[in-house]
Amino acid sequence: MKKIVSLFVLSALLFAGLQLTAQTQVYLNLSGAIPTGDFADGDENDWGLLTEDNEGGAGFGFNAGLKIKIATGVNGLWGMVTLDGIFNGLNSDLRDAFEDAVDEGESNYKDFSLTTPKYLNLPVMGGVNYTYNFNPKFGVFAEAGLGADLHVITKMETYTETSSRKTTRTIEYDPKVSLAYQLGAGIELSKRITIGINYYNLGTEKIKGKATSKVKYTNGGTDSDSHKFSLKRITPTMVMLRVGFKL
Repeated sequence: MKKIVSLFVLSALLFAGLQLTAQTQVYLNLSGAIPTGDFADGDENDWGLLTEDNEGGAGFGFNAGLKIKIATGVNGLWGMVTLDGIFNGLNSDLRDAFEDAVDEGESNYKDFSLTTPKYLNLPVMGGVNYTYNFNPKFGVFAEAGLGADLHVITKMETYTETSSRKTTRTIEYDPKVSLAYQLGAGIELSKRITIGINYYNLGTEKIKGKATSKVKYTNGGTDSDSHKFSLKRITPTMVMLRVGFKL
């Protein structure tokens, strides 16, 4: 434990020293996250979260993150660290299918509810940024980064109630970590605001998890069952339309 504390203190001192000697710029990035390729495809018949397919069925999402630029001593060239939180719901085909399922469930059961899964990606990357300023009011930049992504899928759950039983069926997905990269370009205004476009590939991960069914009978009895499952791989890819604000 003492070694861990000492290492943490040493790292903090080194980081503080770097902050004193290196010029840094920090940006708050806000983006729309547009899924692409197989990550955007998918419907109730072909969807990698339930069937043996590669389609993610992801819809338009949002991103908030930080970009830290660290001066390298070379004019215009910066080291870069990015931290992002990216949220995507489901595409319109799947939303329509689940809305139909809710309508049918509410018609056929005493009580019915449905929770659909969502995607949450948390990539951390390091890379380089090159910025060329034509004048104090306008510049252009290009950047690239490589790192790791924590890929989280929220649970899917249905609840049905009849006069004789209450049934909850839950599908929980295992979080995964994968290699990720990004490429981007844009413009810089007054050295304070950036407007750009970035492409994110957040790695390929096999979809695994656990399905659970729990039944509670009105006579007081209960029943439950669970099993693990493994499906195919999904690759989250997306285009970010991004605005950054220098802090």
